[in-house]
Amino acid sequence: ATPRGSCRPSPPSSASFSFEGGERFTAMIGARTFGAVRTLSRAVAPAMRTTNGHPANPFAGAMRRTMSINVNPYNPDTPGYEPGVGSRLMKTVGLQKARTWDEGEADGFAKSSYESVFEGKKVVVFSVPGAFTGVCHKAHVPSFGKNIEALKAKGIDSVICIAVNDPYCMNAWKKTLGAAAEGIDFYADADGSFTHYMHKEFDLKVAALGPSFRSNRYSMMVDNGIIKVLHVEKGPGELEVSTGEKMLAVGLRV
Repeated sequence: ATPRGSCRPSPPSSASFSFEGGERFTAMIGARTFGAVRTLSRAVAPAMRTTNGHPANPFAGAMRRTMSINVNPYNPDTPGYEPGVGSRLMKTVGLQKARTWDEGEADGFAKSSYESVFEGKKVVVFSVPGAFTGVCHKAHVPSFGKNIEALKAKGIDSVICIAVNDPYCMNAWKKTLGAAAEGIDFYADADGSFTHYMHKEFDLKVAALGPSFRSNRYSMMVDNGIIKVLHVEKGPGELEVSTGEKMLAVGLRV
């Protein structure tokens, strides 16, 4: 059989090189390197050809013929990459837990670690365009607040609200919400890195939400760092698919 040097995309952002034999190799490479590796695969394919069913290259015969090469799924700047169901959250993207200025100063303005928020836990995350804003304040947060116990009864360890704000604003917002936010942990995406990683940036300066980008509205269920459910609204002003009720109804079948 003639070896195949084909390259085919494999979600979320990967590619596979298949040969007629061999061990399976997995490597993390950048998008630029990908083209070079594809060219190399085409160059070595002739050496893998067989005669009467026997490999012309003894080493090729010892190989298992499938080499998988994944374009780095953790880099938000990888062309064409956008996290989805099955993606693992980037461990170096941190969030700031809602707290007072004095508390932030005392801990050196440290970000919460990936491990403390996601590792070994089932976490429901919902992201909003901004603290104190209309739909977020009046409907989105309350939709999770009133379903918090039902979510936890289905195995959810924590429910967190994220916005591109500072942690002190998020802290004040939680206090203002009172009972509507009971049981929800609030986190600030203070530098926008989490929103950038999720590819959910949205320019809302027209609504005086600046000075840079904010987040589109979405919710997701993350199991030990892996996205299992993702509900994204068509726009930040809408609230149709990312509510607490929707997550409770269809988001926990994992």
